Amino acid sequence: MRRIHLVATLLLGCVWQPASIEPEPLRFRDCGDGFECAELRVPIDHVRPHGEQIAVSLLRRPAEKPAERIGVLLVNPGGPGISAVDYLRNSAPRWDVQLRDRFDLVAFDTRGTGASGGLDCHESLAAYLEQNPTPVSDAEWASALAVSRALAEECARSREALLARMGTSESARDMDRVREALGAEQISYLGFSYGTALGASYARQFPERVRAMVLDGAIDPGFDLLTFVAEQAEAVEAALLAWDEAALREGWHGIAELEVVYARAKSAPIPSGAGGRAAQASDVLYGSVEAVIEPVAGWRELALALDAALRADGGAFVRLSDRYFRRRSDGSSGLRVDAQLAVLCADLHRPASPQAYRDALPGIESRAPHIGSANLTSFLPCAFWPEPARRPEPVRDVPGERILVLAGRDDPLTPHVWGERLARALAGSTLISVDTRGHTAYGQGHACVDAPVTAFLVSAVRPMSTPMCP
Repeated sequence: MRRIHLVATLLLGCVWQPASIEPEPLRFRDCGDGFECAELRVPIDHVRPHGEQIAVSLLRRPAEKPAERIGVLLVNPGGPGISAVDYLRNSAPRWDVQLRDRFDLVAFDTRGTGASGGLDCHESLAAYLEQNPTPVSDAEWASALAVSRALAEECARSREALLARMGTSESARDMDRVREALGAEQISYLGFSYGTALGASYARQFPERVRAMVLDGAIDPGFDLLTFVAEQAEAVEAALLAWDEAALREGWHGIAELEVVYARAKSAPIPSGAGGRAAQASDVLYGSVEAVIEPVAGWRELALALDAALRADGGAFVRLSDRYFRRRSDGSSGLRVDAQLAVLCADLHRPASPQAYRDALPGIESRAPHIGSANLTSFLPCAFWPEPARRPEPVRDVPGERILVLAGRDDPLTPHVWGERLARALAGSTLISVDTRGHTAYGQGHACVDAPVTAFLVSAVRPMSTPMCP
């Protein structure tokens, strides 16, 4: 492990050079509904291209008008931990016809997610998802540390070599292997949420291979864990307050009642009227987050869930929480929370000790009283995570003339300030600020976003000024 760190130190600040061996030819096969599937083997350690490899799963939808084909458009929905292959299969039929006609739409599951790499820490996952999200006493904090340590240790037992190389910079190198295997000199890219981190990392390492790139719902390019946690918690807190204002107007139960229900669930789980799993405190909190980040329909769901919980039925909060984590009936997660943690713990510059997390709690709670503690506690496994083989590098002074950044003014998960920072880090990029309370903007019905973004991807000519939408 220490020898790997020495290699990483020598590489810091250097432009990544591709592996000396060419990727194997892709063998696409029909997998229904106009899609083609393939696997590409990539080295776990790109410094050692002849070493252990993993198979990366790809999905392609060829351009519907081959005579007008522009090239390859790679897409990633973020998460991290969400299957890009599943996302493309489910969403591509609804995409703008210009993109479907003129691009080969391509997605790959990043290493360790979806069908790529097989990271699996499910035995400890249920305890992690159901733990007390707001530990206060020494005993509660010790329990949170034990649950987090168990998850980190199980993941290390599952795929230790892969775990140290789950960072976004590694996936960006995989993405360039995908580009090469597809025979493309350049790629276009559409990344949402944490997919913007993948795009920015690719642009940092391979700037000359970017034809046109759209980063929607931008991630803070500094990758500092405590900053990430605090600012994201503030954004969710603002969404919660916006819901509370709507509740007052609509005559719904609001934050005061939510605090009562949360306290009840923390004292004793609230039974489900349908005879299902009782609602833990974590279900109330994360179910609330799921609801407030989806205005206006989600806001109504939260009001109804509160009404039911006050009548001793926690089933609606269980359903909201399960939706947030994409939890299946067997307790596993379609979000692949284990893979999400693997990426985040590898990417973020994290505190040096578990005590440093606890020391940071008061400051974060003062900025986000309802969400701050839970957001920080969710990152506790990082305190026990293996060190990444290569330390993450912030995105700074990257050529961005071919990049468009979208940032929602009231995005509840990726604050607008992150978009501002990313646009500054991508020198010469264009930032579009969108008046929305939802998470991400493209394809959400904003005409002042959809038209210019589609035009940019097709023409590779970006707007000359910083637009506001509307």
